Amino acid sequence: MGYRLWVMEVLMRRGLRYRSLILWITVLVLSSSSPTRAQNLDAPVLPTSDSIIATIKPLPSSVNTTFSEFACRMLPDSSFLFTAMRNDAAEDVEHFFETNWYCYLYESEALPQTQFSAPKALPSIINNPKYFNSNFCLSENGQRMILTRCVRAGEGDLLCSLWLSEKENGAWKKPKPLPATINAKGHSSMQPFLLQTADFEILYFSSDRPGGYGKTDIWYSILQNGHFQTPVNLGPKINTEGNEMTPFYDKERNILYFSTDERDGFGDYDIFCSEGALGRWSAPKLLPRPFNSEYNDFYFTVNQNGASAFLSSNRPYRDMVNDDTCCNDIFLVEWSRPEKVTPDTATEKPDIHEKIASVLPITLYFQNDSPDPQSKSDTTDMDYLELYNAYINDIQYYIHKTGQGLTGEEQRRAMYAMAGFLRDSVRTGYTRLLMLQQYLTEALENGDSVSLVVRGFASPLHNSQYNKHLSSRRIISLLNYLRKADNGRLSPYLSGEKPGLQLQTHPEGAVNHTFETDEVRETVFGLKAAKDRRIVISGQ
Repeated sequence: MGYRLWVMEVLMRRGLRYRSLILWITVLVLSSSSPTRAQNLDAPVLPTSDSIIATIKPLPSSVNTTFSEFACRMLPDSSFLFTAMRNDAAEDVEHFFETNWYCYLYESEALPQTQFSAPKALPSIINNPKYFNSNFCLSENGQRMILTRCVRAGEGDLLCSLWLSEKENGAWKKPKPLPATINAKGHSSMQPFLLQTADFEILYFSSDRPGGYGKTDIWYSILQNGHFQTPVNLGPKINTEGNEMTPFYDKERNILYFSTDERDGFGDYDIFCSEGALGRWSAPKLLPRPFNSEYNDFYFTVNQNGASAFLSSNRPYRDMVNDDTCCNDIFLVEWSRPEKVTPDTATEKPDIHEKIASVLPITLYFQNDSPDPQSKSDTTDMDYLELYNAYINDIQYYIHKTGQGLTGEEQRRAMYAMAGFLRDSVRTGYTRLLMLQQYLTEALENGDSVSLVVRGFASPLHNSQYNKHLSSRRIISLLNYLRKADNGRLSPYLSGEKPGLQLQTHPEGAVNHTFETDEVRETVFGLKAAKDRRIVISGQ
């Protein structure tokens, strides 16, 4: 069967029609561990421990870009390998989303103070342009690589398989597909992790092959004397009716880390861990914050020191490469045991006002003259969710109109910029609005006070008075949405029936600039005009 692109990288966020999404390719020691080591206070504390201090930070812009980065490994020589998605926009606007993404493996060098050198793509013998070359693993001696390669299998589908490359004289040889034992015909095998034991190796991987418990399960195969045994499902302790992805096995501590969208957690995909091996596992544990978030978190990879790891996530953060970034980035998380944990010094839960501040400011975007085109009213019955869905459904139309009348490189750049804006900024704004709604409800129902400011803007197409009315309608559409959301829980705070919410609204009117031409392609469908049509939610 074909394999949805979102399953490959688990995409970014869910909630939109599939055709409206940008397709992102946006995931042992067999003996028991020593009780002495487990009780050694000098040994690295596990990330599941209740008494840890953990910090997380994104990798710098030399690695994280406006595109998507995931599935990384830090090697003993400080080489840093990771997978990244890129897009060379083409002129085929009707298939913009389906045809122009590619996935390559890149290599960088870790520098002091968590800096990285400029990444370079691995040679084309690995990054074959015929495939999406994606998540990978290395043998313990670094001389073999197993990587995922995917081919298109119908509109919006991929079929993925595992390939093996070996090093010879310091260079990677041409990869060969693993046998049909692993690459089941008509099904996807991907996200490998190769584990060395005393007598054999174990290949953990994700697959939608028959015989599983859900959509995508984690399997293992014994590799001995160059032969892969028939894969075995990890069983119902690990696999569910949903998707289990991105396995990583911490050999020093006998712990499997993986992500799933089926178990209760913080977001769509959360990171869990389980002690054991092969088919015997403990009940999975959910990793706490900041390892997990309200977003998708996966590709958890423990480093050699046992007190840090890399993970991939589409969570927002300060100092992004730019505000349009919505997709997966790589994060470094470090943890340690506090010197002493008492009720007075235990880590407190994040303050609700900190949560609210973490998603502000929020920018929400609108179609031209929306809502209620040509109206001179200050108010509207439309709510922002209705307007947002209409905008998303018209993505292809806007990209087409942006490039209309242009040719060659100029057309390519214009279409590419508009596609990135629609993909990232419009969706990111709505996602942050959902989080604000949740945090706002929590704060107000707990008796806290929250102050917000909403400013509305329009592009300078009409006269000043009209643009004021339009800016006001855009603000009102947000308030209408908040009144209806979650069965109206915020409505009494918005009306003043209940105290706690101080809300200021400022319909600012037109943004102060002029267009270079009077062409509709620029004044209505251009990127500058698209960015003008907005409201901004901020704190006081």
